[in-house]
Amino acid sequence: MVEVIHSIHFPVSARSFISPVVEYLNEAGIKTELWVENQLKHQAVIEQLDVPKQLIDSDLVLNPLAFLQRLSNFRRHLRTARPKILHTHQSRASLIPLLAAYLERVPVRIYQNHGLPYLGYRGTLRWSLRLLEAINLRLATHVLLVSHSNLQEARADGLLDANQGAVMAHGSIAGIDLLQFDTKSLDVAQAKQHLGVADAPFVLAYVGRPVRRKGFHLLLQAWERSGLGDANNVLLVAGCTADECDQALGHKVAGVKGLGYLTDLHQVYTACDVVTLPSEHEGFPYSLLEGAAAAKALIGTDIPGVRCAIQAGQTGLLVPAKDEVALAEAIEKLAFDPALRSRLGQNARQRVEQQFSRELVLKELLTFYQTQLDCFVQDDGLIRRFA
Repeated sequence: MVEVIHSIHFPVSARSFISPVVEYLNEAGIKTELWVENQLKHQAVIEQLDVPKQLIDSDLVLNPLAFLQRLSNFRRHLRTARPKILHTHQSRASLIPLLAAYLERVPVRIYQNHGLPYLGYRGTLRWSLRLLEAINLRLATHVLLVSHSNLQEARADGLLDANQGAVMAHGSIAGIDLLQFDTKSLDVAQAKQHLGVADAPFVLAYVGRPVRRKGFHLLLQAWERSGLGDANNVLLVAGCTADECDQALGHKVAGVKGLGYLTDLHQVYTACDVVTLPSEHEGFPYSLLEGAAAAKALIGTDIPGVRCAIQAGQTGLLVPAKDEVALAEAIEKLAFDPALRSRLGQNARQRVEQQFSRELVLKELLTFYQTQLDCFVQDDGLIRRFA
């Protein structure tokens, strides 16, 4: 019988963040499965999920009939698996699994919030997203968040009581595999040559989608304002094509190089001098955490989630959200001060080693699971929870 099920709808997130958790728990003797959606455009990613898994739809749909079908299907699978713990991820994709687990009386229902999506919105959309969070929290028996600043925000906003919610270690979902970011083996010249930026005096990197909520348009405006692109400096954009970069502002911005979607970002982190994410909403941004692991200085917005990824003045610079001028000034400051970049980058790497290693985060998560599983006893052939 499966003891723990991790449910997440998006295969790419499953591969990057949840698969390492499932693998770690199984190695520790806790029988765990990954439940993920069978999305046709991500078949290659699904094949890379080398852990026990089932393909089950879980993402929220607004069509009532489709919603009930997914709910019924999820309940049926839970009835067969009979897990002691269901661990769901992300706001939108947790409602159906949590409701199914509640109806099937799964004893431990963990909701892991990856960020408060209603932040930055107003009106009906903000109200709807906040209501979704509230429902998920009510259906869960335990709540985990990926950053302490999001936990503080949820408590301050009345979503959680003062004694509700927890963060594993210092934050993130599964920490960072430091072996993948061995700074001694980084060949900067080779990486810059590979990405076509060998002659650039300064390289800034953005990893993410071309959407306003991630600060993409703001970044292009700030980069254009700085004038750095006209001086042969480069803004590397991983996750957006060159056409998407040009379309964002309706014209081409000097020095912007769109790389499209990449499955391996190590060359990007190696080639750049600074990693930035001027987002309006984050849980715990892995692009900043990975940039820090590669010993790069960071620039981000002063919002929940990013505040935990960047120590202002120590590992990077924080700027107000939606502030084009402040972002441009921060970029220019690091572009013209190599010594400051180096100091911030070394501090960032040291902080990742001390607080965000995969071993540290998963070890604490394992302890959390063992505490929950110790509350089960065998009674007349049935497994019962006594605390």
